[in-house]
Amino acid sequence: MDSSRLQGRLLPLVVVLLILAGSAASLALLQHHQGAARSLPDWSGYDPELAGMISRIDESELYRTARDLQDFTTRVHPSAGNEAAAEYLHARLDAIPGLEVGYQGGELRNVVGVLPGQDPDSGQVVVVGAHYDSASSDPARAPGATDNAGGVAIVMELARVMNAHRFNHSVAFAFWNAEETGQQGSRAYVEEASAGSPEIALYFNYDSACYDPEGRFVLDLVYNNESREFADQMEDDNSLYGIGFNLTRNVHGCGSDHRPFWEAGYPAVTTHAETHAPTVHSPGDTADLVSTEYARRNAQLGLLVIARAAGMQR
Repeated sequence: MDSSRLQGRLLPLVVVLLILAGSAASLALLQHHQGAARSLPDWSGYDPELAGMISRIDESELYRTARDLQDFTTRVHPSAGNEAAAEYLHARLDAIPGLEVGYQGGELRNVVGVLPGQDPDSGQVVVVGAHYDSASSDPARAPGATDNAGGVAIVMELARVMNAHRFNHSVAFAFWNAEETGQQGSRAYVEEASAGSPEIALYFNYDSACYDPEGRFVLDLVYNNESREFADQMEDDNSLYGIGFNLTRNVHGCGSDHRPFWEAGYPAVTTHAETHAPTVHSPGDTADLVSTEYARRNAQLGLLVIARAAGMQR
């Protein structure tokens, strides 16, 4: 057959194959980040060991951390108070046995403590985080108790409680900086994570997670399609373990630290209180506004999902 005629017949086939190859590559990249959300273990049924673990969440520890952070006067980034808060969080994590603690993000100074997983072939990490910077109409006085010292307190308490258990996958306890100015800290972490390993199986975010002055116990679950299964499980757990929240879904379109994870294709969930304190982002956002019972329940509900996503060992 004439070579020019052969090339003419093969060219359309080659084009089709290239298109299919490109589509397959795109799908593989998407599945690379979304695979964890589709491969959840069977979480049905009450687990006494999980129930025992969540019972260790201590309201006095939650209040202690929120109060300590408030007392830095300001944690606005950048400021001396912000730097001092980072050092405080590093020291607190470093005092928990078994955690590998360090700063991440260069000058942003995210503080991250990693509880190493027990499965050397895991290749996955579950990340739980909260931003430690604050914002205020008076930057010199920005106690940021409900936004977001309370969220930081929950993550610190989860680190304390989870340290007594072992997990197949690593668990990273992260305190982000500069959330109030565009999620800069968490974006730096996601950029670094996307370029390497391990794969992020779940990001769980606490922001404005502890204000409930009337004891209504309304908690909003903020999630997207890739993280829907985690939110569904939280609704089941809320009843199964008697947490007692009145759950809503995606009422708050908040621009918190879950967004960089969503944008990179990772499953991520944020829990958010029903409303902000009226003094949020002002000198009046103080620790007396932190509802420790609400924060405890919020920590418990998240812990149930985080522990199983990390493959808690029996």
